[in-house]
Amino acid sequence: MINKYLILQFLAILSFNIAHAQKLYVWCPENHSVKARVGFLENQEVNLVIFDGRIIPPKSKIECESNDVEKSLAKFIQDAYPSCKITTLNESDYYKPSAKGKITIKIGIASYQAGFGTDIGVGIGSVGGNFSYGIFAKSEWNGLVSYYVQIFDDRSELDKKLTKEISELTSKSNIWGYKTARACLYASYDKANVSLLSFIESTFMN
Repeated sequence: MINKYLILQFLAILSFNIAHAQKLYVWCPENHSVKARVGFLENQEVNLVIFDGRIIPPKSKIECESNDVEKSLAKFIQDAYPSCKITTLNESDYYKPSAKGKITIKIGIASYQAGFGTDIGVGIGSVGGNFSYGIFAKSEWNGLVSYYVQIFDDRSELDKKLTKEISELTSKSNIWGYKTARACLYASYDKANVSLLSFIESTFMN
């Protein structure tokens, strides 16, 4: 009886280690609707550049490529602001000067991933910000989404530049395994995008 118990305990520990051997988990953002801000920046030309600066370790479970995350975020912004003329540029334009006579929004993705415990910290990239993430729960799933946002308003001689770091962390106990990890990631993504829209709108509505 004792031997059976020890064997079962060993198998449980082994299964847990195998399950979490892949450090990070990335799923594509869920398709969700956003309330259109009709009339906001109406007929204004806006260049949008999204750069994925994450550093994903090799033993990660990646079901959504970098380009997919960038496209999903770009579509979210386009759906939110249908009245302005948004041109999505290639990520190679991220470090180039902003265009005169237009608004340029640059979004650097420092993190978009889920991880168990402190493993989540290994995939954080550098895109210009000094992020403060708080404490990662050690015995829980953590979903982390962080943006470094730069807004350039070059429509007049008085050029304006504003920056903001957006970071959202969601932690949940390991009840449903990967399903919990996915839920944490999606929750952080939603909260980060709400903060992103708030920053963009507060910049141009003052």
